Amino acid sequence: MAELKNPKHEKFVQNIVRGLSPTEAYISAGYLGKGANASAARLQKNPQVCTRLAELRKAVEPILEAAIVKLIVTERFQRLAAIQDRWDRVRAAINARAREDYEAMMATGVVCRKKRWIGGKEGYEVDEYEIDTGALEALNSIEKRAAIETGQEVDRSDINLRGGVAAQAELLRRAFTLEELEAMDAKIEAAKKAPKLIEAPAAEPGVKEQERPTSSSSESSFGRAKLGPSETGLDVNGHVNGKESWR
Repeated sequence: MAELKNPKHEKFVQNIVRGLSPTEAYISAGYLGKGANASAARLQKNPQVCTRLAELRKAVEPILEAAIVKLIVTERFQRLAAIQDRWDRVRAAINARAREDYEAMMATGVVCRKKRWIGGKEGYEVDEYEIDTGALEALNSIEKRAAIETGQEVDRSDINLRGGVAAQAELLRRAFTLEELEAMDAKIEAAKKAPKLIEAPAAEPGVKEQERPTSSSSESSFGRAKLGPSETGLDVNGHVNGKESWR
């Protein structure tokens, strides 16, 4: 099918294929912004516009597929190339946002567009653009899992969670170099040979140390003073003032 006879209709279709929303494509084609949302929806239902839109999308599909470079996730350098590509795309999206070039933001492939209605019944619909962090995190997780499965990376936080001394030793061998393990062993041996300091237990707060009775020749084992014969009135034979007492 040839280009649409109406230049604005043709521009509208091309804008949609390039990634613009219908409303943005409508305004960019040269129409007024007032009522653009409803007008774009009506124009999109035009039979000729629908046919032309499907034709252009089918034409650009092979081009988009050819532009996608297939990478092998198990290869380290190809994972690094993929990370570099995402980093470049995010930076391009940030720069486009600074210029308020939302069409360029969508072209990066890492930006998603959301629609939001403002103002109740008499309000209007707006487009919001943001980095698709969910997709980026999913790719990061897949790449990390592939690196772990192929033995190119070890999750150090998982070392103590796996059973068996042999398994943990193998994980340590992968996670650390021989020099690092020897340095760790030297620190452990030095800690074992270091003198141990025994600290006296601290007294409990609010508890006073009990006074202990001091021993004296004038005190009995029960802590009472011993009384001599002159103080009790008894002589050595148990008599009171020289007389025998009743017992």
